[in-house]
Amino acid sequence: METSKKHTSGSIKVSEEVILKIAETAACEIEGVAVKGQRLEAPSAISKFRGPVRARILGEAAAIKFEISVIDGYNAVKVAESIQRSVKSAVQNMTGFTVTKVDVNIAGISYNMENESPAAEEN
Repeated sequence: METSKKHTSGSIKVSEEVILKIAETAACEIEGVAVKGQRLEAPSAISKFRGPVRARILGEAAAIKFEISVIDGYNAVKVAESIQRSVKSAVQNMTGFTVTKVDVNIAGISYNMENESPAAEEN
């Protein structure tokens, strides 16, 4: 699916996949989010099938939904709030679309030692 914006010199099209990638990249940069490589760790079989990030685009507005795992030792609410701020800012700045909401469903806790950092002990 592509969404377009009309300008005086023509139109600009942004695919839903681009918005999803921007959102996922922004979420992966948040400390405490469980990641595998450059992707969010899928916390359940459902998110493995559909993906941990989904978006609904209506006109020039986007609503984004995440299903994530938080690394053991991090404050899940603080991680989710950081994701909301970071994703909204990244998508709006890079695409010009208005982000109406960013829903974060914490669907798991990751005990994977690869993801742990010393900051986990501070939270």
